[in-house]
Amino acid sequence: MGFVYPITLSVEGRLCLVLGGNEEAERKARQLEAAGARVRRAAAYAPGLLDGVFLAVLAGQTREVNAAVFTEGETGGFLVNCLDDPPHCRFTFPSIHRQGDLTIAVSTNGACPALAVRIRETLGRSYGPEYARFLAICRSVRRRIRETIPEFGARRALWYGIVESPAIGLLGQGRDEEAGRAVSSLIEQAAGDRSEPPG
Repeated sequence: MGFVYPITLSVEGRLCLVLGGNEEAERKARQLEAAGARVRRAAAYAPGLLDGVFLAVLAGQTREVNAAVFTEGETGGFLVNCLDDPPHCRFTFPSIHRQGDLTIAVSTNGACPALAVRIRETLGRSYGPEYARFLAICRSVRRRIRETIPEFGARRALWYGIVESPAIGLLGQGRDEEAGRAVSSLIEQAAGDRSEPPG
């Protein structure tokens, strides 16, 4: 697999096939279901399994089955990942650390997934539950910021100010109300600066 373009993919409501009866197939099926996908499971390939799928994940299949499904994906317009068979993958699964809306994905492009796991574990120690709560605050004030500060440049400056404020540190200390007030204060200040006439 050559250079890849990293994206995050919404599978909510989409039909995804997981082909295989091993533990890894079960894990991938659970992950897809957790992301809102409709998952079709099968232990072995059979005609009709690929009808209407958005993507297919194969685990523990033969190279011949992998190649056949990959070719069908190329012609049928759906994504295919054959675990541990990079030539028959249109996408790979990164190692993921989640905290609420924060998603950190690490990929080695299939070269060494174990390294991706180790890096993800290191990042996970730096980005704890306070980041989930910080993003919950950010989500709750987005509309307010958009409505009170219409200029893009001013909004961007405010968002960087919020990120660099003491809010995340306060959340890490369990001082959630103070963190919320710190963010609100920055918004009020930015809105006030906008409304003040030039001197």
